[in-house]
Amino acid sequence: MSSPILSDISQNDTEMLEEQCYEIQQRHKKKQWLLACLKEAVEACHIKCIAQKARKKVEAKAKEDAKK
Repeated sequence: MSSPILSDISQNDTEMLEEQCYEIQQRHKKKQWLLACLKEAVEACHIKCIAQKARKKVEAKAKEDAKK
């Protein structure tokens, strides 16, 4: 009699662990996707910053040239 109970417990444990494993995998995939989005946003901000610095430099040069 104790053998079927242990078997049931083992089966339940296995199902629970498989479900937990699946949930962990899904969270990992979501984190990876969010990380990729974050990296893309950081890169876009960096490019925007570089463009703004370049624009300011060009505007300053244009003002300097206009004074001459």
